[in-house]
Amino acid sequence: MKNSKKKLIKIISCILIALNLVSCIDSKELNKLGIVLSVGIDKIKDCNDIEMSVETAKLSGNKSNPSGGGGAPSSSVSTLILTETGNSLGKIVSTFNRKLDRQLFFSHNQVIIFGESAAKDGIAKYLDFFMRFRETRLLVWLLIAKGDVKNILNVPPNMEDTQGRNISELLTEQKEVSDIPNINLKDFTERIMSKTTSPIIPIIEISTNGNKAKPTLRLSKTAVFKKDQMIGSLNSEQTRGLLWALNKVKTGDVTVTLPKAKGTIDIETIKAKGKISAKLKDNKITMQIKVKQEGNLLEQNSSENLATPDTYKIIEKKEEETIKNQIEAAILKSKDLNSDIFGFGDTIYRKYPKYFKEIEPHWNKTFKDLKIIVDVNCKLRRNGRISKPIMAK
Repeated sequence: MKNSKKKLIKIISCILIALNLVSCIDSKELNKLGIVLSVGIDKIKDCNDIEMSVETAKLSGNKSNPSGGGGAPSSSVSTLILTETGNSLGKIVSTFNRKLDRQLFFSHNQVIIFGESAAKDGIAKYLDFFMRFRETRLLVWLLIAKGDVKNILNVPPNMEDTQGRNISELLTEQKEVSDIPNINLKDFTERIMSKTTSPIIPIIEISTNGNKAKPTLRLSKTAVFKKDQMIGSLNSEQTRGLLWALNKVKTGDVTVTLPKAKGTIDIETIKAKGKISAKLKDNKITMQIKVKQEGNLLEQNSSENLATPDTYKIIEKKEEETIKNQIEAAILKSKDLNSDIFGFGDTIYRKYPKYFKEIEPHWNKTFKDLKIIVDVNCKLRRNGRISKPIMAK
């Protein structure tokens, strides 16, 4: 028994010593790493060279733990925006490493932003580098910059200490109100490998709101791709329509105007479900988009008494029309760009694989002529703490 206890104590001691050594090694290696927090990539005009910008963490503070033990140094985080050019991402990263005397470390990278010129030229060659690179997280966010990528990265973050984290939080906030799609490296790669489905990426831009001294970042539109090349974009209404169909709307407001009421009504979405299905009849395919939405009356900018059963039905009808119009606007733009952003082709393939093989060679024409039925059902649940407007007639 005593020997067993001694043996256990020895094992625990060895583990503790090993952990302490690993901690010291990590601390030493940290000083040799350039931790990347965000990446910007663009194509230089009139040549094939690439411009790559990286936001790296700059560690400052005490180089050793104040307690005298092992572990990471006590430090505060500030960042640097560095830019290099070259004809491949691999060579640019090597240049960074040589000039910084540090190894760029991408495991903490939050976002990859492509300039419009790079996106229109095609981003497959850049994604190839990141997909092969073992430090790349498949969940890293992808964005398209309107304007210069460097300028996006250089905008002072709002509440966060780094731009990478700031943009990541911005994406999370926008997802919660269902304004834009959140697309990561995995999502884009899955779409680009599809035989028919076109990829999408949200667009980020600088907004001054009339104050050039305090610029901020905002997510405005959605870039549409044909394979790896950006060919156009969806506006905010079309983007919301796409999100309804793809079952990506969980919250967010719907604004409607009643025929007789002066002013608008805002309905808060509390529950929503979108579904895309295919039906084959007489060798003709029909797509159906069904959306069910439940909401509460959030705000009323009119003096009409809306808290009556008949008025509720009118509000629900107008809300259904609004959502249907958004979806149909997205469909129209999708067909105009000849890009299946809804994934109709994949839906057909999953349900009717034999039929899909027949139409696959001429899918572009089939998609243009595709019959799509949109069915929306809305239910207004509650009107809030008051049943009548403050300034009732």
